[in-house]
Amino acid sequence: MSAPGQPQSKVALTLIEAGLTVAGVIAAITPLLLWASWSKFVFYLVLSAGCGAFLVFIGLAHVRGLLLGDRLPGNDVLGLKGVRQRMADWDRLQEADPVVQRKQREIKGDAGREFGFMMRVTTGLIVAVAVVFLAVYAGFEFTYG
Repeated sequence: MSAPGQPQSKVALTLIEAGLTVAGVIAAITPLLLWASWSKFVFYLVLSAGCGAFLVFIGLAHVRGLLLGDRLPGNDVLGLKGVRQRMADWDRLQEADPVVQRKQREIKGDAGREFGFMMRVTTGLIVAVAVVFLAVYAGFEFTYG
């Protein structure tokens, strides 16, 4: 197998990802097409195409993993041990780094300011809509009332 940096691998990876995209779109629109099918034949045709898209998606994802060299140890089902270890390392890094703590405080302050701004804009829009509706209502009452 060739390394992922070689041109053949890049072309193959691009084709696989294009296939994953097409299969994913087909699988995503299958329920809508099933709902809109007008006969049993069309229903079963769409159902088989959707199931085939799911199988193609799973197969291409497996081939992509083989191409990129994504391998899990035999005793680590779904890579959960590695994920847990990375989460623990990340938490330890975040707790120990003063730069990260300062950024977190800044983000919390920014979130408070942004929330206040959104509330002011929302209140302004509600008042503007109420004024417009009140003006239209008064116009109708004056004209037809």
